Amino acid sequence: MFSMANANPDFENCFYYNIFTKNIASVNFGPDQPIAGELITINYNVSNLPMPTTHLVYVVAAIVKDERNRDPTISNKVKVDRGLKEISTSLNLRWPSDKNQASSLVVFLLDYKFGIYDCVRFYSRTPQ
Repeated sequence: MFSMANANPDFENCFYYNIFTKNIASVNFGPDQPIAGELITINYNVSNLPMPTTHLVYVVAAIVKDERNRDPTISNKVKVDRGLKEISTSLNLRWPSDKNQASSLVVFLLDYKFGIYDCVRFYSRTPQ
């Protein structure tokens, strides 16, 4: 089952990491509860961006340990085409294999020219 950013109780904006954005995208992923060492699929959709994308835009997904750590243990990114105001893409990440470590999935839209448009954090995921 996929988790919708709009419906899942274990999500929040990225203020936790001092990233202050509005949540304008729909992010879902599965499986939720992740399986240790297995892939998760993340779907990212946004429309009506405040400005068209530049040539330096990526959708980034990262897994960060839930211990006030800010460095990702695993990450992946997808390059976004230039001139878009709507984005729909997906990417995969392999969840860490430590079954005793709670982690967060952080997904954001990054424009290296203008900064972060959007960021959502799904917190406290301990794999099966």
